[in-house]
Amino acid sequence: MQQLQVKLTEDQDQCVTFKPKGDLLVQGIPGSGKSTILLARAQYLMKKYPNDKVLFLTFNRTLTNYIKQLADKIGLSNVEAKTFHQWAKELLETTAYPNTKLKLGKDRDAIIRYAKNIVNKHNESASFPKIEEGKKNDQQLIKFLGDEIEWIKGNGINTRNDYLNIKRSGRGKDVRVTKDHRETIYDILEKYNELLNKDRRHRGIDSEDLSQFLIERSNEVSKKLLSDHVLVDEAQDFHTLQLKAISTFAKKSLTIGADKGQQIYRRSFTWKSAGIEIKGGRSKYLKKTFRSTRQIVTLANDFQEKDLLITSDADYQKPAVPDIEGKVPELVYCDKKADEEKAVLKQVQKIRGSYPEDTIGVIATSHKRLDEYKKLLEEYGVPVYKIKDEDADIVSPGVKLITYHSSKGLEFDHVLVTELKQGKIPYKKPTPGDDEEEFMSRERKKLYVAMTRAKKTLCLISSRTYSSFVKDFNEKYYEVIT
Repeated sequence: MQQLQVKLTEDQDQCVTFKPKGDLLVQGIPGSGKSTILLARAQYLMKKYPNDKVLFLTFNRTLTNYIKQLADKIGLSNVEAKTFHQWAKELLETTAYPNTKLKLGKDRDAIIRYAKNIVNKHNESASFPKIEEGKKNDQQLIKFLGDEIEWIKGNGINTRNDYLNIKRSGRGKDVRVTKDHRETIYDILEKYNELLNKDRRHRGIDSEDLSQFLIERSNEVSKKLLSDHVLVDEAQDFHTLQLKAISTFAKKSLTIGADKGQQIYRRSFTWKSAGIEIKGGRSKYLKKTFRSTRQIVTLANDFQEKDLLITSDADYQKPAVPDIEGKVPELVYCDKKADEEKAVLKQVQKIRGSYPEDTIGVIATSHKRLDEYKKLLEEYGVPVYKIKDEDADIVSPGVKLITYHSSKGLEFDHVLVTELKQGKIPYKKPTPGDDEEEFMSRERKKLYVAMTRAKKTLCLISSRTYSSFVKDFNEKYYEVIT
């Protein structure tokens, strides 16, 4: 087995060699080496305990693929890396629970809509929150109900009475929810659960129940599938119950890498509520980045500090600025979409001409936009990898196309952040019931995450109508180019 070819700091090494029993939380800013520490810790545990089983868990397939590729590079080919849903489903399938087909995304929305229609038809007193009028009114209501069901289940609320009386945090002021509305929402939840359990067309399990049922049936799970040591990357993306399930099945140790400053999904939890014990020196915080240059970090930090929800969080610590010198980040203004495409092509060609062995990350809001970039770049003879693909090569030199959401946890030598356009980022408006301040904070975090993927150079590309976030970039820390 090759040794990880990275010289660790004293703080990082303490995390790697932390006594392999119980929980360890490693929090740190982007580029502080959380993923590197997890890989080095996996290597350490496998060397010290060669008969123990080591498992990586992440929230999405892209990061899982990235971890696998990094592990292969250092000879950790026998370390397992899975998404939470893949791992949890495999465990649940060894129990007597009959319905393990995952119902996510559009499949889940269809079941919620069917449950809502049944309740509305058979309950004369059914009462729904008023959603903004428009042709997508029903679609917005389903989104609201889906978010509310996710919140109820994700917080372990199991009775109608508990839901009717609990204080609901994280909901905006645009949708007023009365006690009658809550009664109807709970009716829909009960019908939705009934459809998942009994209806032939809709039978299955959703993400929240996957965690809950796994915990409830922990004694039935095959012990052969359990890992001695579990390492979780980007843990701030997980729900409370998901983290609790992971904690339940880690036989000897659980190591968690997280950064709440990169929390871009609607999540609210404490480590204690997730069953993770971090007292007694079990929590480490890494404030120094080893990825990006001083110029990139200075711009990104200044941008992040305008988010009062972040800076007021108990876990927030101002990131230290690194000593690595580099180019000042660049900002390109474009009048229209075609100009943005020309700017992307020009920047990619310039970087490839100077640094042919480097990685270039092109970040956009949607796969549709990435497909347009892919077509354009390939027309000019530029080979590209779209990272949505399961087998996409993330770590080798070349141009990588990726969305804002999927970029988290990854790094590239050069990064082009595109679609800095109002309505794209920040997105048009919050979904019904979403707290506007929290929504804007998550949108800001998305951009912050994208900016901090860059190791050497950062280019920000904005087209009309320019994103409101562009005004928040401190003019002292970037250069406008044409």
